[in-house]
Amino acid sequence: MNRRYRQILRVIGHCFFFFILVQQPLAGPLDNRLPEGIFVYRERTGDQAALFEWRAEERQEGIVIWGLEKDKTFFNLCGPDGATRKWRYSEPGKHDITAQRIGNSLAIRGTRYGKEITKTVTLDDRPWYQPLSFSLGKFLSSAEAQTSFWTIRAVKIDVVALTAEKVGEETILFETAEVDADKVEIRAEGFFAKMWHGTYWYRKSDNFFLRYESVHGLPGSEMTTVELVSTLP
Repeated sequence: MNRRYRQILRVIGHCFFFFILVQQPLAGPLDNRLPEGIFVYRERTGDQAALFEWRAEERQEGIVIWGLEKDKTFFNLCGPDGATRKWRYSEPGKHDITAQRIGNSLAIRGTRYGKEITKTVTLDDRPWYQPLSFSLGKFLSSAEAQTSFWTIRAVKIDVVALTAEKVGEETILFETAEVDADKVEIRAEGFFAKMWHGTYWYRKSDNFFLRYESVHGLPGSEMTTVELVSTLP
């Protein structure tokens, strides 16, 4: 595998997960209430670790998902089905980019490293999922075994298609408690479908995101995990 393919695999892996530490009780079993408070996940690769904050609120125009990763701020406006309507990614001095779906077009505007970005990407009828922690949880509530969707890779600000598949149930250990979870596996479409995948675990009782796992690089690279930090009720 040449150097270009190695770089692409690394970028693919780093772009397709999102992070959330629980400080307040979570919603009850499949009652569609949004969890209240600030939630944090820990991302770990080898000896490197970082925390990420996440919160959700319901507004008249839709469900807003906020994410904070160090100096990076992510804003997502989604429908109740998990489909993203608007997204903003900002990092002081580096990036300030907004994307909005209008019909089957995705309008992307803003600045990246001081350079202006203005482009419109033509989509099809497939949904746009940006905060996968939220959107794939909504997919789990559907009767479909597999889905295909669009997403923006924040590193490159390009639009790609992914597939998500329900791959069964598993009991995972969270701190000292066993939690029943549903698993979703995502893959890039086309040539890289067999080269990379990521796995998400969602709590079975309410489809709340618990854990992510993948290798962000060539086989043999250290595993990257993202998992909820605090004790579940």
